[in-house]
Formats: sequence, structure tokens, C-alpha cells
Amino acid sequence: MEKVLLPERIIDEGLELLKDKAEIIITKDASEQSIIDEVSDAFAIILRSKAKITRSIIEAAPKLKVISRTGAGYDNVDVQAATEHNVMVCNLPGINTVAVAEHTISLMLALLKQLPKMDLYVRNGQWGKRSEFISEEAFGKTIGIVGLGKIGREVMFRCKSMGMHVLVYDPYVENALKDNDIRFCNDVETLFTQSDVITLHVPNIPENKKMVDEHLIRLMKPTAYIINTSRGEVIDQGALTSALKEHRIAGAGLDVFAQEPIEQDDPLLTLDNVILTPHAAALSRNRKGRPSCSLQQSV
Repeated sequence: MEKVLLPERIIDEGLELLKDKAEIIITKDASEQSIIDEVSDAFAIILRSKAKITRSIIEAAPKLKVISRTGAGYDNVDVQAATEHNVMVCNLPGINTVAVAEHTISLMLALLKQLPKMDLYVRNGQWGKRSEFISEEAFGKTIGIVGLGKIGREVMFRCKSMGMHVLVYDPYVENALKDNDIRFCNDVETLFTQSDVITLHVPNIPENKKMVDEHLIRLMKPTAYIINTSRGEVIDQGALTSALKEHRIAGAGLDVFAQEPIEQDDPLLTLDNVILTPHAAALSRNRKGRPSCSLQQSV
């Protein structure tokens, strides 16, 4: 049987499908060296989000024919090196679209309704603090969506159904939607200036690295929120942290970070106007009750 390498464990249903068709090797961790130690005779790599398949790994695997991602993004694969070595790179576009869109909406509503604070007050017996702050309604607010791919569109439709006005910025998508509540912006600055909530749905490509920088953050309303369920590298995390510390914006909901896992001394962890989740937006069970192929199970 051919050898299939897993830098991270996949769900048991996936392992069950493979067990009679391949020799399954799970590396001791997702580091480059651990993968190189096992990859020399591998036919395929099934890749989740933590490990990065570098040129060095590909060059150490003369028998490698396939690298398959369990999600849509493949920015953790050196596609150029794979192409040069005739290795096919596969992904699963759309597999977690609904899950990520719902997670985005959940972060938005949790921020607007201040749910973490409310939960903490109840747990601490501080019922009277309920009158110290007022939650906000999504209805009538303007959502700014940066990136109108599959996930961005799912978020757009859901926000529109909630009575929100929609701004969109995506230089690669034509304004083909004829709807009075959906407006395409010619530049991202307009979106950041006018939005009450901004959500990012862009790939981690070189031109998007730190695209949300100090300049864009300073354009946001002091009452505005920003949500990122795409990739941590697209935000200048230092600039965002400063804006949150200084209350120049209302808050943020982050599922992804510049470094993952986030360091325990990261100043983001000390702020009460940010909601943090552990790159888990895509980890869900679908409508039939089965987990998506990228769902991690404990080992």
C-alpha cells in the first residue's frame, strides 16, 4: 500500500476510509523537521491548517504525487515547488463556507450584544451591571465585507436578511449585484470609513499581507468593530492591538492570528473589547450531523 502522511490527525471517519487503502503515518508534530523525517517514501500528504509544506519537504519526498488540503485555502503549501516537482495540490473549495460564515456572524452579534461581558457578570454575581451598558442591534447598521468569495457572499446574504446595509470591496469581482442595500466600493478606504462592522474574507497572498494597517484602522469609526476569520497575516496585529487598547475602535472578533497558537503573553489576551477563538471557524458539523473533513478530534 502507498504511504499517506498526516502532519495532523484527521477525523476517525477519514482514517477509516484510508485504513485499507494506504499506510497511514501521523507525524509526531506539525514541524518541518518532523514531516521531513517521515516523508521520504510518502505518496501523498493530507494537510490541515497548522503544518506548512515547504520546498525542503517537497524536495525530500521523491515519491510524492499529491498534497491534499482538507479546507479551501492552500497558502500553507509551496505551490511553485510542488509544480516544479509534478506534485498535484488539491483543496476543497466550499467545504466550510457555511461554518465560517456563521462563525463570522456569531462574532459580530457577540460583539454587538456584549455577550462575553454579560456572561461574566452573571457568573460573578454582578447582576446589577446589566444597566451599565447597552447592547446594539445589527438591524440598520452597515456591514463592510472585504473579499466577495464564497464565504464573503454567504456573510453578505445573511447580513442583508438581518436588515443590514452592505458595502463590498473586492477588486477582482464586478458589481453584478443589482440591489439597493448592496454597494460596491471603488476603494477599501471608503469601506473602512463608512462601515459599522468590517469583516475580512481574503486569501493570504503577498499583496494582502498586513493590508489592514495603521492607516486603514485610523479610518474606522470609534464605534466600529472588525472581524477576521480569514488569515491572521492580513491584519497588522500590532496596529490593531494599539487601537483596541486606546479604544479608538469599539472592538474586534478574531479567529486567526499572526502567530498561531497565540502567545500567552500577547497583549490581545488582556483586552476586554476583543473576542478570540482558536482558528476554529471551519470546525463544524454539517446539516447531516457529520463533521466536516477538517474537524479536529482529540488524540
